[in-house]
Parts: sequence; C-alpha cells; structure tokens
Amino acid sequence: MQLSPEQQKAIEQQKAQCIFCQIIDGKIDSKKVYEDKLLIGILDINPASKGHVLLMPKEHYPIMPLIPPETFKQLIDKTKEVDGCVKEALLCKETTIFIANGAAAGQQSSHFMLHIIPRDGGDGLEMLDISGKEAPKEEIKEVSAKIGPHLNAVLARNLPALGFKAPAGTGQKLTKEQVLQLIDSNLQIKNIILENPEQFKQLVPKHPQLSQLFKDFDLDDILKQVRQKSKPKKPGKLSLDEAIK
Repeated sequence: MQLSPEQQKAIEQQKAQCIFCQIIDGKIDSKKVYEDKLLIGILDINPASKGHVLLMPKEHYPIMPLIPPETFKQLIDKTKEVDGCVKEALLCKETTIFIANGAAAGQQSSHFMLHIIPRDGGDGLEMLDISGKEAPKEEIKEVSAKIGPHLNAVLARNLPALGFKAPAGTGQKLTKEQVLQLIDSNLQIKNIILENPEQFKQLVPKHPQLSQLFKDFDLDDILKQVRQKSKPKKPGKLSLDEAIK
C-alpha cells in the first residue's frame, strides 16, 4: 500500500504518541510473554479475561494493509504458537482470536494488534460472540457477483508480486510434492486456497502462471492435499505460566 508524504507524516506523528511504541522501546513497563525481531506479545492491562494477550508488530503500523508480508506471515505463524501456549498455561480449551482493523471495526489504538483471549463457559464475554443470521439467497448471490470478479482481478494482478511462480529455465516437470511445497511457501496464496477454493479454481485457467503450474495435475486433488497439510498441529511450548500470575 503506497502512502502519500502527508499520510506518512501522519503515521510518524501517531508513532511519537503511541503508548505501545513506548512499551516496545522499554519506556513503559509491560508484562512481556513473547518477543522476536519483528513481534512482541504482552498481557493486556485491561484484560477481557485472565491471560488476554496482545500480539503486535514492533514497528508502528496503524492498519493491516500497511504491514509488510514478512511481518504479517510471522504474526500469523506465531499467533498459533502463542495461542497454544496460553491454552496450556491456563488449562483452557478455547480462545477468541480477533483483529479490530480500523475504527469502524472497534480498533481503539493506532498500533495494529491481534488479541488472544482465553474463554470459558459462562465467562460473561458474550459480546465477543458474533451471532449470525441467515442471509437471503438473492443477497448472497448479489454479494458473490460483486466480490468474485474483484477477487480474481486482485489475485491476477498480485500473484507475481507475491512471488508465486513456477521455477523457470529448468525444463523439468514439477512433481506434486514440489507444487505443494511451492504453495506452502506462499502464505497469501495458501490462505486464498483454504478460504476461497472455488474462486481459486476459477482463476487458474485465466492466469498464465497458474494454468502452467497446474496443467499436469488434478487441481481438486492438489487443493485437498493443501487442506490436509494445513490441519492444526500441536504447538510448541512457550513459557507463559509465570507471566499470567
């Protein structure tokens, strides 16, 4: 997302006043539960429940579209680990994980973050539970007609920028395992396959790189394999027990 000089200046002014940037710089105390070169995880001082973790980039990004791909990939990867460790430390089975991306979505801080909130039956946090309602078929059809072409256009435009391309110049046919590894190494494309497989299938014959990549394979079988490889695994351990006392 390209920013104008005025927008960049506004973000710098935000950063100078950002409480979370001061926490990251060590100017304000916090209860840190995770840290690497790109991310920091701290306990919320006004938790929705015991063990409520705020996981965020160390750099100041107000909203999700401004986060670089490497940082966002790290954020998603580590969310899984931290979530598993919160559950293990608190002996809880469920968590609510959410992002308030923008003021209209309830974002209260100018510093982008992801919330990991331990849940238990009767915890009084019903406001976090979204009660859906069945949408009329005509409304679903209308929304699908609007989103589908737009999604395909965005994917086709951004695939090269995401680095999604088959190795060139080898003259060798890729194996199914190599194709799966290629998908697994491109987080954005992998997520699109998992979340919108039908839209992805419609895009493949329209996109030169994708049609070439999948021409020797059963696409439904490839998508099935991607889903199987993406099933949750037991997360690694992270020392959180003392941090939540």
